[in-house]
Amino acid sequence: MDNKFKTKITIAAALAILALANTASADIVTEWNLITVNATKVAKYNSNLGSRIEAIEAIAVYDAVNSIKKIGTPYHFYIAANSQASIKAAVAQAAHDVLIYYFPAQAPHIDSALASSLAAANDGLIDEGKKVGSASAADIIALRVNDGSEPNVGYPGPAKPGLGEYRPTPSAFTPGINQQWGKVKPFILKSDDQFRPEPPPAVGSTVYNEALAKVADLGSVTSTSRTADQTHIAQFYKQDAELTVNEAARILAIAHKTSVEQNALIFVLADIAEADARIAIWDAKYFYLFWRPVTALNADADGGVTNNYAKWTPLLATPPHPSYPCGHCGTVQAGFDVLKKFFGDKNTLELHTTTSGEPARTIQSLSEGELENSWSRVYGGIHYPTDNDASTKIGKQVAAYVLANGPKKK
Repeated sequence: MDNKFKTKITIAAALAILALANTASADIVTEWNLITVNATKVAKYNSNLGSRIEAIEAIAVYDAVNSIKKIGTPYHFYIAANSQASIKAAVAQAAHDVLIYYFPAQAPHIDSALASSLAAANDGLIDEGKKVGSASAADIIALRVNDGSEPNVGYPGPAKPGLGEYRPTPSAFTPGINQQWGKVKPFILKSDDQFRPEPPPAVGSTVYNEALAKVADLGSVTSTSRTADQTHIAQFYKQDAELTVNEAARILAIAHKTSVEQNALIFVLADIAEADARIAIWDAKYFYLFWRPVTALNADADGGVTNNYAKWTPLLATPPHPSYPCGHCGTVQAGFDVLKKFFGDKNTLELHTTTSGEPARTIQSLSEGELENSWSRVYGGIHYPTDNDASTKIGKQVAAYVLANGPKKK
């Protein structure tokens, strides 16, 4: 198994879709956020791996900008930089150095992007800005060495899984991904289990039976209850969750004309929140090891499956990791809750997806996007509503904690 759990979109398709958001009025922070997200998808990183890199890049950018403009509290790095240093050069160099470190094979593209950014930098002393950016990147890279993100170990499942216990699922029956991710060092949280939820409802309980019936009805590939729009929602949000958060952040930054300094703070908090949310969620996933709907709905009374998973099939392929809580739900909830703090809830956004053939989707508020993203997993047949509820709570808790304890404006 490829430990990075490679996505099934082509590089060309990913880059084309990710670039759809309007960047005509983008500033240097949003430009390099898009470059960073693209780099993680070219590397075929899943959401755990991708959100970690995006947080590291955002921290390097923020600490560099803060060293020059002294806008708030540093994440970790600070030097008394020349106030005339170019912020554009600092941001570009900081992001570049992070990406070159983690993705050396992409050096030609990343170096070219840096050259373009530096050529357009007309806001101060270029060399001074580059020095600050490089120093900030080196600091966060060193800080995240041995943070538990490697090696990416798979979970083969128990030899004799019992009732309610996770085991590999169709279509590939591959080991569960990133078993260790719940032990990765958080960026802001005090511990991985700080917001560990209560256990999932017991198999056979009323709450469980109701949740199972809901996903069985709405999530089946042959469902007659799921509407056409609900099917579109399932397919649209199938993409990696951090893509939704970062595209929304770029769109809002452009629409609200926030400054480079403001964007440095917004993106560092949003990207840290989604990265820490995924760490917290993965802690719970492998702590509770709860089975997926596709297993539950094909199980015998004792929890075994003897029908070759032929009784019930979900709309979407089930991801290879335990069900409780939902990874997508908490990731978008955490990121969007941070964005609400800066932009408010009521915003019209046209979002795009890497799901081939799916059109853009317009939402009228961030809360609407959170709700759609969460229910998409039930419509897709890959999560119970109870998974979503637990994860939404985690996302809210993580966002609130990051906003209270992360970098903040003076």
